[in-house]
Amino acid sequence: MNQKAKLLNRSNNQLDERLSAENDRVMTDMVCYLRASGLSEYNQELVRQDLLEMVLSAQERGDSIDTVIGGDYQSFCDEIIASLPPKNALQRISGILSTFFLCAAILCAIGVVFSKDTFELIRSAIAGRPLNFQISVPVSSLVSFALIIAFSVFIVQYICKTAFRTKKPKPSLGKNFLIGMGIMAFFLVIAWFGRTVAFTVSLWAACIGIVVMLALYKALEQYEG
Repeated sequence: MNQKAKLLNRSNNQLDERLSAENDRVMTDMVCYLRASGLSEYNQELVRQDLLEMVLSAQERGDSIDTVIGGDYQSFCDEIIASLPPKNALQRISGILSTFFLCAAILCAIGVVFSKDTFELIRSAIAGRPLNFQISVPVSSLVSFALIIAFSVFIVQYICKTAFRTKKPKPSLGKNFLIGMGIMAFFLVIAWFGRTVAFTVSLWAACIGIVVMLALYKALEQYEG
């Protein structure tokens, strides 16, 4: 989120605090639905600002949110989304890359901190033994990181796109079977490749890589719109 969108987001958060409990619930669903749209983050905040002003105005008059928006919240949001320009190619690519670099930096930092080689390095430093600053990266970690990033993005998108569904459809037997097979395959891959080292990297190089990915994230989010 660039600086212009962040400022508008802070202003909208202050307006949010004035909503009643019922209106806040509906607004949360609408904003969540907007997050999964093709609008830029700045346009999302503009739409959110307009919605908040409309709802707060009705709230002050004692009217319900349905008198302003109607009963079909999703159709209302779809009409607004269709009336605004979607993200351009640069904004879409920047959004994807910034999300990837942020997730990768966080996961790499967790991997470095909880690596057995890091613990061994600490023990060696305490005991006065020679220090080994090399960290081994097993194939299982690479697979896990990729799946965690993909699954996280999928979950967020699914929750946002189904924000207005009151009853979630139950997965079919075929879907349950595929999900079960996918989970089994994941654990089999981890078990099979668990001890195989993909490569080793210096602790300092890993730390520099994490800082670079965070810097790329901060730079790219300025182009998300």
